[in-house]
This record gives sequence, C-alpha cells and structure tokens, in this order.
Amino acid sequence: MANLKSAQYIMIGIIVMLFAASVVLTIGAGIDPVRALLDSALDALDVSYVLIPFAMATNPLILTSKILDAGIFPILAVLLAAWFFDFINGINFRERMVLSKLKRMKDHVIVVPSNGFARALLKELKGSSIEAVAIAENRREMRQVHNEGLFAIAGDIKSMDTFEIAGIKRARCLVACSKDDIQNALIAITAKTANPRINIIARADLEENRVKLMSAGAHVVIVPGKTAGIDMGNEIVKRVLEKKAYKKA
Repeated sequence: MANLKSAQYIMIGIIVMLFAASVVLTIGAGIDPVRALLDSALDALDVSYVLIPFAMATNPLILTSKILDAGIFPILAVLLAAWFFDFINGINFRERMVLSKLKRMKDHVIVVPSNGFARALLKELKGSSIEAVAIAENRREMRQVHNEGLFAIAGDIKSMDTFEIAGIKRARCLVACSKDDIQNALIAITAKTANPRINIIARADLEENRVKLMSAGAHVVIVPGKTAGIDMGNEIVKRVLEKKAYKKA
C-alpha cells in the first residue's frame, strides 16, 4: 500500500511538471497566459477545442507543448484508476454485512474483547447454530475474525455506544474474555448498565478474582484451562437452549 501511494505521488509530480512545461512553452510561443493555460488543460484532458490559431500550429514550441500534453492524459488516466481502486477497497462490504446482520439479531451472544480465546469460542457457538458477535478493539483484529467466517465489529469496549451497536439490549448473553480481570469487571459493569437482564459469563485469570467478577455482575465465572473455551461454549448453549425450551412450553 505504501508503494502504491508513492507511485501515485510520483505520477502527480510528473503531471504537474509536464503541464507547467507545456504552459511555459505555449506562452513562449506568443500566446497569452490565460489562453495557454486553457489550451494545455484541454489537451491534457484529451478535449478537442481550438484556442490557438492554425497559423501557429507549426511553431516548434507549440508542437513540443502538444507532445507534452499528450503524455499527461494516459498518466492521469492511470492515476484516476488507482484512486478509484483505493476507493473501492476502502468500502468494507463485509463490515456492512455484519452491521446489517446485527440489526436483525436477537438472543445472540456478544463476546468481548476479540482475541484468540474469543475466536475459538465464536467457532464453538457457530457449530451449535448460536448467533454471536465479537467486539474487536481494532480493525485488524476485526478483519481477522471476518477472515475466519465469523462476525465482529470494531470499537471501544469501554463505550456504551459500541455495546449498543452490538445489540446489547437484544442479546441473550455476554462473554467477558479479556486476559485482564479488571477489564472483564469493567465490561460486566458496562453490559449490566446497558441491559440489566443480560446473562454475563466472565473469564478470570486468577481464582481469587472470581468473587469480584461476580460482584461486578457476572453470573458465571470460569478460570481458563485446557477446556475453558468448550466449557464456556457449553454454558452458553445450555442457557440459550433453556430459553428456547421455555418459549416452546
């Protein structure tokens, strides 16, 4: 991407130099500056419009100017194509799709923040046909989740607005899975503030922080082990299935 930007700047520089040289040569041939500027601009854009008398068409300076103008158009076309390519790449269709999907999600699971543990959990939930979305702290992490065929949004995990975008008021469960127990407590508090009825499952790095996380609003606290991701997935599946069974009853 950096190399592409550098090439674009070089092309802009070449266009400016060619255009300036063309205008100077045209003025040097005896054409007034305004007419010279317009003539060079129209030629550079490959627009046919006669501004210079035919009698001067054989002037060496005018001929050289026309040659320089002819070289501007293809460079300009390549530059515009590069800008268009950048613009298209900048439109994140996957992100738009996720946001559209989120608006329709209900009784889903929100996983915060997105990390290796979260991605493993998202896969476990997807395998059980439970809708889930992760909140990533940066776009790089969000794209990594997308590349694995999972859902994620990027945002500040301390912001209520981010939780609103993730559909916190319609969600069934939230998983706080940071490696930092304090951050998980803050996530639990934020989630409870946004939706007092949401079920919260928190990951604890230290066993002694279990009570603190429960006080922060977590209903279940799991201290990770080799099967922590599976255990947490089972806990969520159980809660979701319990609600589905209750609805059927």
